[in-house]
Amino acid sequence: MSDPQASFRTTQPHHIGVVVRDIEKAIEYLEALGFGPFRFDDEHKVFAIEFKGELHGRPAEWTTKISNAKMGPIELELLEPYAGEQALKETLDAQGEGLHHLGWLSSDIRGEIERATAKGAKVWTSSFPEGQPGFCYFEGTDVGNIAIELREP
Repeated sequence: MSDPQASFRTTQPHHIGVVVRDIEKAIEYLEALGFGPFRFDDEHKVFAIEFKGELHGRPAEWTTKISNAKMGPIELELLEPYAGEQALKETLDAQGEGLHHLGWLSSDIRGEIERATAKGAKVWTSSFPEGQPGFCYFEGTDVGNIAIELREP
């Protein structure tokens, strides 16, 4: 039985999320430096995903272009806000390109959200599509303004 007080923070991060204005350009640059290869899945280097969820507690719909590269056991996740209001676009508009979030996998994401919000964390955005893995970003930290993402495997 798992410890009900255990946290995603006690496990290794799954990925590092970086927000970019042009994902193709970012991939080209990073692959030239030796990162990658970048792939979304076996068929796509980049994939646009449509989301329905919440942003600041209100219903929202948005599309994000995503690609990933392995860096040892951790993935480097590139994210380009493509359409709609979304947390990624808010960060890009406010701060420009760069580190957006640290991501963990959780098989108890709703329990993690409950525990984190009880400790003062604020949900920034989330999406829980029926029959598919969901995710949640908590607002940026007081130090470094780094968002934390929980994602279902």
